[in-house]
Amino acid sequence: MNVRSKFSDVEFLTKTTGSGTVVSNGSRLEGRITSPSTISIAGYFKGELNASEVVIEREGIAKGSIFAEHLIIIGKFDGEVSANKVTIASTGSVKGDLSYSRVSIDDGALLDVNFHKI
Repeated sequence: MNVRSKFSDVEFLTKTTGSGTVVSNGSRLEGRITSPSTISIAGYFKGELNASEVVIEREGIAKGSIFAEHLIIIGKFDGEVSANKVTIASTGSVKGDLSYSRVSIDDGALLDVNFHKI
């Protein structure tokens, strides 16, 4: 299953132009962010993220739902993920449900998750 198919009716998601979206360190944001490129979370985000790539930076905290081609978790995430590839760094902390095609987990990552291969 390609998670992109959920958003195939959103035209701009099929284009790769754009510099991405950043929730900077010290920022707090709630809602839904959709981007055709990268979303980087260095602050606090609660809600839904839809992007080609989502990066939760070391100081970042995200809660909610993520739909992405590639999800990189260096910081903290709590919620539900549907991604073709999930990468969890040694500093990553994840709680929730992960639906994935491929997963990579570094030694030291903290996990409290249900895994679902798609």
